[in-house]
Amino acid sequence: MSLKAESPIVIVGLGYVGLTLAAFMSDNGFQIHGTELRKSILDQLRLKKSYFYEENLDNILERVISKGSFTFSENIPKASINRTFIITVGTPLLESREANLEHIINCAREVAEAAIDDDFVILRSTVKLGVTNGIVRPILEATGKKIGLAFCPERTLEGAAISELGKLPQIIGANTELEKLQAGAIFNKLTSSIVMVSNIETAELIKLTDNIQRDIHFAISNEVAMAANKFNIKASEVISAGKIGYPRTNLASPGPVGGPCLEKDPHLFAESLGWSESLAQTARKINTLIVPESIEFISSQNFISMKKHLRISLLGLAFKGAPETNDLRGSISLQIYNSLKSRFPESEILCFDPMITKLEADKFGINLFSTVEESFEKADLVLITNNNKIFSRLDIDSLSLKMNSPGFIYDYWGRFDNQLKLNTGVTYSSWGSHGVLRAATR
Repeated sequence: MSLKAESPIVIVGLGYVGLTLAAFMSDNGFQIHGTELRKSILDQLRLKKSYFYEENLDNILERVISKGSFTFSENIPKASINRTFIITVGTPLLESREANLEHIINCAREVAEAAIDDDFVILRSTVKLGVTNGIVRPILEATGKKIGLAFCPERTLEGAAISELGKLPQIIGANTELEKLQAGAIFNKLTSSIVMVSNIETAELIKLTDNIQRDIHFAISNEVAMAANKFNIKASEVISAGKIGYPRTNLASPGPVGGPCLEKDPHLFAESLGWSESLAQTARKINTLIVPESIEFISSQNFISMKKHLRISLLGLAFKGAPETNDLRGSISLQIYNSLKSRFPESEILCFDPMITKLEADKFGINLFSTVEESFEKADLVLITNNNKIFSRLDIDSLSLKMNSPGFIYDYWGRFDNQLKLNTGVTYSSWGSHGVLRAATR
């Protein structure tokens, strides 16, 4: 196997990970061919556009597709020259919450058939420990071809992938020094920081660790918020005051956290251990308990519990708002929306999110407001569910004047805990301060 960083690259799977990588690599001197089975994605690419929002991605796609450095098709084209294959397909969970490896197995088989001697395969999908050597490698070796293999995890923050791909250290895991060098020769053209680790399993565990530690970090804050909810305490004050001059406590703000990685990676980690329960899974449970606890609190407000037909506005549908994304996968906001529908079946529930289109909302049967101002008009209940910066800039005092009286504003991120002058009859509370209701001051 020779070191050929200049060899064509085939990226198998043009989901979020694959498409951002394809765009970035083709914009940085590589000849990239992407494959994707979903025809809707290919149709968007023929228009030189992405099917999801990522800052600057459409501009890059317009450029690289026009000049021919990024091509795409449904299947891997045959070739007589050496290529590197990067597999980026997802690993969803089965109903049992075990890893569904069907996509990876199918892609590995397709790559094995298309490859020739001295081709190279990089697995970039998030997997449970042992998948690269235990499942992908045997598929490649069964062909009798000499095919190199490495695991090089994706580590970007959704919404900032294009900017991070050239900055973040790239982990390289392989079983031989030559395979490490082969993978390193590719990624050295993208980032100046390469981290070679001992073997493939080390790289697999680094990727899982990256995600589960974030979920655990958020879970600590949300558990603090649950404690604060039971007493006349603000979690925001506990966290902010505890940081002052003290270097060993640095908690995140409590609030809804989810997304396509955090909803599944704790289970991949536990499955790797062979455990029925792990710290990572417990953290995920804590981060989802925010839904029933908050809805129960909201439902306990006197006028809400007595009123049959409510006008409810939910602000923020994407799984996060910073950085901005239109990704609804694993969104806690959707869980909140569904819980509201179940608790208040005769009420009207509409949503607003500056990143979500009507087409995307229609897939979930969700009706959208056109503007954030409209969402406060005649509302009995307003919930602010994600951390998009647009919601931090709301003139919540003026907007409360548009609401019905009595009315209730519930903010999952506690942006307006201080200095409120709400409309008479409108009450405010936030996640982590259920014991500190703020009523109108004018």
